[in-house]
Amino acid sequence: MNALPDDILSVAITAAQTAGAATMKYFRSASLIIEEKNDRSPVTAADKESERIIRSIIQRHYPHHGIMGEEFGESIGDSPIRWIIDPLDGTKSFVRNSPFYGVLIGIEREGEIEAGVAYMPALKETYSARKGSGSFCGASRLQVSDVSRLNDSSFIITSSSDALADPDKRGGYLAIQKRARRQRGVGDCYGHLLVAAGRMEIMLDARMQPWDCAALKIIVEEAGGSFTDWNGNVTIDGCSAVSVNAALREEVFSYLRAHEAVM
Repeated sequence: MNALPDDILSVAITAAQTAGAATMKYFRSASLIIEEKNDRSPVTAADKESERIIRSIIQRHYPHHGIMGEEFGESIGDSPIRWIIDPLDGTKSFVRNSPFYGVLIGIEREGEIEAGVAYMPALKETYSARKGSGSFCGASRLQVSDVSRLNDSSFIITSSSDALADPDKRGGYLAIQKRARRQRGVGDCYGHLLVAAGRMEIMLDARMQPWDCAALKIIVEEAGGSFTDWNGNVTIDGCSAVSVNAALREEVFSYLRAHEAVM
């Protein structure tokens, strides 16, 4: 049977919360050792332990499913279902003792993301979604805002320096910055979750990987929003991400696609 198992979302929630609890042993620890990966991004024992826990829970429940994780690569399964894991999204925030980091688990079936969980361990917030069933924070259903004018909107960007350094993104970012009512600074996964919850209208990420995107895509979509790459393609493989409410999508992408800000 190709459909997702009925209990798969509850297993994903358990995995994310269990792994997230493990990261809290390291959070704000004076003895935390920070390593540097080949791409110069930080990694810690918390990242690695979190992914090991998630993989163990998945393999116990669904030994035939595939798994792709940021820290330990891909394990090919003999099922059309694949789990996509970011065991600690926002490691740069984590090592600076910021609580705005998360554990992300997306579940893909035959190339489509059909369920996802984002757990914020320090905030004790669990976001989840399943295709066709809505998006939730705990038991509360999420809905993007209905703000329909860019100059009334609030937006977030994980790294303005990444956007400014990319000639294909710089102009679009500056155009949104000029026209939005306000910019706020909480980035990484939490920014996308704020869009899903209707607390922000736009979230921009100039650099992303599939494991950063998989869980967030379904959570934003099931809350009535749009999750795409910077060019508006509905994908987790576009190396960038934009979350936006439905009312602003067309206007936002008219500026992001222009590449040059009208200043």
